[in-house]
Amino acid sequence: MGTLREHVDVKCPRYFLIHHAERYFTVHRRGQTPGTFSLTVDMRKVGLPGKVQARHDVRMRYKILEGADDQRTIDLTWDPDDRLVPRFTGVLSAEILEDGKSRLTLTGKYDAPFGPVGAIFDAILGHRIAVATADAFLQDIKQFIESDYQTAASTSLASSPKE
Repeated sequence: MGTLREHVDVKCPRYFLIHHAERYFTVHRRGQTPGTFSLTVDMRKVGLPGKVQARHDVRMRYKILEGADDQRTIDLTWDPDDRLVPRFTGVLSAEILEDGKSRLTLTGKYDAPFGPVGAIFDAILGHRIAVATADAFLQDIKQFIESDYQTAASTSLASSPKE
C-alpha cells in the first residue's frame, strides 16, 4: 500500500477553503458524468522523456466532516474503471498561512494493482506517478478555488472572518 501527502498553497482564507473545495466537486463539468473526474499527469514530472500525458477517469466520492474548532475536512475516495490505476482513499484538509493564504493538503493511501508485481512497479515508478497525479489534482483544485473565491469576493458574497 502506498501513501501520499501532498499540499498546495492557495490564495483563499482557510475559513472559506473547504467550502470552495467542496464546490469543486459539485460544479458541473461539460462532457463529464457527474461524480466522474479526469485525473491527468504529465509524465515528464516522473522523469519519463517526451510530452506524454496520462489521463484516467475515476469515480470520485467525497464527504464533508466537521471537526473541532470548525475545522472541516473532506474525506475522499476515487475508484478507476481501469484495473491499471490504483484506488485511492484520503482526506483533504486546510491550514492557515499568512496574508490570507491557506494550505490545502491531500493525505491518503492507494493500493498498487497486481499484488507483489504492482508493489515492485510502485517502488520503481508508480509512486512517482501517484505523487505527480496528486500534485496535478491539487493544482486543478487550487485554480478552481482561487477563481471561485475571487468571484465571490468581488461580488460581495464573501467576507473574511477573523481567524
